[in-house]
Amino acid sequence: MNDDESADVLRAAIDAYLTEVGPEELDSDDLAWVLVNALRRATERRAAVS
Repeated sequence: MNDDESADVLRAAIDAYLTEVGPEELDSDDLAWVLVNALRRATERRAAVS
């Protein structure tokens, strides 16, 4: 996965998190795990397609 694809995955995960949780309730630990899981899923999907 290149940097642009990684940025797209992270951006989408952040947007979804903030839509669901709201910026006033942001929890950095939860957000970090959301991002880790989003990158893992994207990497796994990419590997499955290759």
